Amino acid sequence: MENLPSSEGTESLHINPYTVKDHGWRGLSIPGNRKRKWYTVIHNDKLLVTALLTGIPGEFGLRHSHETGELSIHFSDEMRPEVTWNPPGVMHGGMPAPKTNLTDAVAASVAQSEALKGGNADVAQLVGMITELQEQMADLQRQLREAVTAAPAPRVIIDITFPPFRTLIDDPALPEQKVVTGQWYD
Repeated sequence: MENLPSSEGTESLHINPYTVKDHGWRGLSIPGNRKRKWYTVIHNDKLLVTALLTGIPGEFGLRHSHETGELSIHFSDEMRPEVTWNPPGVMHGGMPAPKTNLTDAVAASVAQSEALKGGNADVAQLVGMITELQEQMADLQRQLREAVTAAPAPRVIIDITFPPFRTLIDDPALPEQKVVTGQWYD
């Protein structure tokens, strides 16, 4: 199970993830841009540390959760570190959820239809303008987020999981759920 010299000793470990023997690809068998290169940095009876090469534009991992949780460390850009804790059983990763709120769109359409039925064309026009302004504001917010986000570039994410190292993979791209113990191979 050990990938490296014992971390039980008194020496600090300094590891270049790209030089470790245990590495491979995730997501090669999944449709779309889901492949990620992974490296096992440390794997012993206390923790599993995986380095993932990510950040390729349009790339998404798989939606999954870890039985004992996951600590994830990465940089949004050169100056913005992020540490994320995904508690045990919390699904994360995968394709982002759609931003459009269908309920709001239907409600706006119904409000506009009701105003027209009431014979007040001015109110109906106002409801339509408000709906259009909301869509424009959402688009401007998206543009602003893109403007302040670093240019897409490969990056390394360090994921740390704990015994028993069980991961539930439950992604719409897969035909069925899958449970993996230890490093993911696919």
